[in-house]
Amino acid sequence: MKSYLLSLGSNIDPQKNIPLCLEALKKQFELARISSPYETDPVGPAGSLKFWNLCLEIKTELEAPELVESLRRIETSLGRKRTTRDKFAPRTIDIDLLPQPGYREMAFIMIPLAEMASAAKDPETDLSFGELARRLENLASVRRLPRSLLELQKAR
Repeated sequence: MKSYLLSLGSNIDPQKNIPLCLEALKKQFELARISSPYETDPVGPAGSLKFWNLCLEIKTELEAPELVESLRRIETSLGRKRTTRDKFAPRTIDIDLLPQPGYREMAFIMIPLAEMASAAKDPETDLSFGELARRLENLASVRRLPRSLLELQKAR
């Protein structure tokens, strides 16, 4: 089985969409490790709604291109609408395969990634995720949330 690192984010109803996304991922892949969720400020012109972000490791037999297709289908099933102007738009869910360009400078990815796999090495720099996270300057914009928020809340 292949192991992949993912980053999840949502700033539209994240208390619902993050747990739903984890449930959908669990149906298709083995979830090996999951970080705590983190509340983060939006990057770029994404509006004022704060994001929830987390990282996880999954295991699957899929190759990366097939995995990305599967992840896009999950995003679509949770209401994500991708457009060419979508880069900074508010979103129900965003699932990114890591590493991705610029991820080492993104606190909303590096802090959860370092929590989950601090000693793991970035393939390009050979620095650990923990070392990379400590180098970031905008750490104040990332606040850890309780892990219990990852559980799908049953309707009462």
